[in-house]
Amino acid sequence: MRIFLLFFPVFFFCGLLHAQTVKVEYGGDPLPEKDRKKIEQFLQHEVDFYSQFGLPDTLSLQLYVFENRREAIDYLESINVSLPIKASGAYSPKLQKAVILGRENGRERSLAIIYHELSHHFVSQILGKRPPSWLNEGLSEYFEHCTIHKKAVRHTFTEYEQGRVRTMYMLGEVNLPTFLK
Repeated sequence: MRIFLLFFPVFFFCGLLHAQTVKVEYGGDPLPEKDRKKIEQFLQHEVDFYSQFGLPDTLSLQLYVFENRREAIDYLESINVSLPIKASGAYSPKLQKAVILGRENGRERSLAIIYHELSHHFVSQILGKRPPSWLNEGLSEYFEHCTIHKKAVRHTFTEYEQGRVRTMYMLGEVNLPTFLK
C-alpha cells in the first residue's frame, strides 16, 4: 500500500504531462446537446491521434455551425474568409475558426463535415498555417468518414474508396494482402 501511495503522485503527474486540453467555443446556431457530445467524443479521438505528432498541450478553436447555408456564407464574408464554390465547410488557420455551412443535408452529414474541419485545425497546429494540401485534405477526408460507436471510432469504407482500391488492384498499383494488413 505504501508503494502505491508513493508512486501514485508520480503516475498522476506523468499523466498530466501527456494531457491535452481542447477548448471549443461554439457559435452560429445552437447545436443539440447530443451533437455536442458526439463532437467532443470525436475531438478526443482526434487529439489521441494527432498528439503523437507533436500537438500542443492546450488548443483553442471556434466552431461555428449554421442551419442555413446563406447565413454561413454571409458570416464568412463578414470575416473576410473566401470559400470554394461547392464547399460545405471552411477552416481559417489564421482565425482558428471552423465554419459549417448549413445543416440542410442532415445531422450525420453535418457531423462528418465538422470532423473534417476539426482535422484541419489539428494539422495546422502541428505543421503551421500552410501544410501540404495532399496531407491536410487526406487526413481530413479520413476523419470525415469516421463514425462514433459505443466502444470506438471506426472509419467507414465508402463506395468511392472501394472502387478506387479495386481499380488500383486491377492496375497492379496495390498488393492486396499488404493493403489488407
